[in-house]
Amino acid sequence: MEDVYYALNPWWENKTFDTGIEREAYLKGLQVPFKRKQIEVMVGSRRIGKTTFLKQLIKKCLGKNIPARTILYLALDHPRLSKTSLLEHLRLFRKIFLHSRGQKLYLFFDEVQENPHWETELKSIYDLEDVKILCTGSTSSLIQKQGGKLTGRQIVTTLYPLSFREFLEFKRTIPSQAEDYQYERLFEEYLACGGYPENVLNPSPEYLNNLLDGIIARDIMRLYDIKRTSLLKDLLILLASSVGTRVSFNKLSKTLGLALDTVKDYIEYLESAFLVKPMEKWATSYKDKIYAQKKIYLYDTGIKTLLTGQGDLGVKVENALLVDLLKKGISCGYYAESEREMDFVYGGVDSPCGIEAKYDVHFDWQDRRYSGVKLFLKKYPQTKRILIISKRAEKEFREGKTKIRVIPAWKHFLK
Repeated sequence: MEDVYYALNPWWENKTFDTGIEREAYLKGLQVPFKRKQIEVMVGSRRIGKTTFLKQLIKKCLGKNIPARTILYLALDHPRLSKTSLLEHLRLFRKIFLHSRGQKLYLFFDEVQENPHWETELKSIYDLEDVKILCTGSTSSLIQKQGGKLTGRQIVTTLYPLSFREFLEFKRTIPSQAEDYQYERLFEEYLACGGYPENVLNPSPEYLNNLLDGIIARDIMRLYDIKRTSLLKDLLILLASSVGTRVSFNKLSKTLGLALDTVKDYIEYLESAFLVKPMEKWATSYKDKIYAQKKIYLYDTGIKTLLTGQGDLGVKVENALLVDLLKKGISCGYYAESEREMDFVYGGVDSPCGIEAKYDVHFDWQDRRYSGVKLFLKKYPQTKRILIISKRAEKEFREGKTKIRVIPAWKHFLK
């Protein structure tokens, strides 16, 4: 076992180790964690960069002069590590370096859900030891299934696919101000490719397809009792084809030949693996919000490209907007009335804000496609602002008390 520990922790012998390309937005957000007691839990899709991110945090630890031999990293999906308890790993770590009980230790547990009884053991270590724990997991069930054992003891951070700015940094392609005409092409490349780091560095449909199969097999099939496994991917393809539209669970049930409750369960499983994200209607009535049809988006536009092809740029812009709002922690819903819609509404009824994606070269406020936005403004004249995402058009004007800004998609996502 000791040989595996040394292989996974090269800093013990002052060796260099790869930390990949830094995701500065997340690193800035996690500057505080070493000062607080709570367990830091990083969740997100498989291959989204959680392991690399842990290594970046370890590098930050070393930069703060935290002794290298007080830092333990464990890849708990390693066959020689997964069956040993976390408490035993901690005991062996102490034994190697003869750490006293008073020595503060830093424990990095990667894919912690692969370890049996991880919830109980994390609680025990947290309560009884002078440690800082940081761990990752590939499904949101990592949070749900611990049954409240870690309530008050954990702070959860979700890692999302790369943003457009991160995409450019990974591609090492940031045009100068004199070449800003390149951004539109690069943004469309981003929509097609998506934000899985390895696929950005080396784009490949084969890679994404294998990744998707791996997520379904390891993060869904292994956790849930699914009798008709072939239909899960069929459901995902149907959902990818319906991004931006209201989804009828009854229609999906009939199309797939599955019970209605089974369809709902399958969508929950896909959500737990960070593949899809349902969005409710924005409404002043709780009943209207709960019983209205949902829209379902994907966490990554590259997966949509894989499942439905290179087209649908406007839909992919809308999808990317939803993920951008999630990253910012903004709760939103769609507005719909009399068959007219607006893509996203957030904020309270006293001062709501809206976003509409219309990936067009030109902007015409008289176009019938803005009737949903106009209906919303008629019903809620106190609306603070509306953002309209275009392809190239840029404009700012007022409609009553509402400030309306039209902005090219690449410029909005670059901010």
